[in-house]
Amino acid sequence: MAAQRILVIEDETSAREALKSLLDEEGYTVCTAETGTRGLERLSEFHPDTVVCDFYLPDIDGLQVVRAVRALSDEGITVIVITGGCGGEEQENTLRREADFFFQKPLDLHRFRDVLQREREDGRERAALVS
Repeated sequence: MAAQRILVIEDETSAREALKSLLDEEGYTVCTAETGTRGLERLSEFHPDTVVCDFYLPDIDGLQVVRAVRALSDEGITVIVITGGCGGEEQENTLRREADFFFQKPLDLHRFRDVLQREREDGRERAALVS
């Protein structure tokens, strides 16, 4: 079975590169984007299983990315949002409802890996049911 495909949307170069490196080491196929708009363009090119997105991006915010991923894809893509804060309690609650997973910075790598591993295993189960 092919490696799980993860699209990382993060405007901070060091954070984007660190996430890519971590995910590469874990055996995922990774594509990155530095803006929400570019990430959404890559969505249709890359066909990820999971999107990992920073909340604060230079063009659109993480909630807009989550909603666009849901609107553009009927494939059941898992969306994980990572943020140092997202503009208040109401917006955070909305984000928690609409994203599949929500992580505060600094990123808890153990929990993050656990979520990705569960998604990887769930994907294998879905593939086995289909084949």
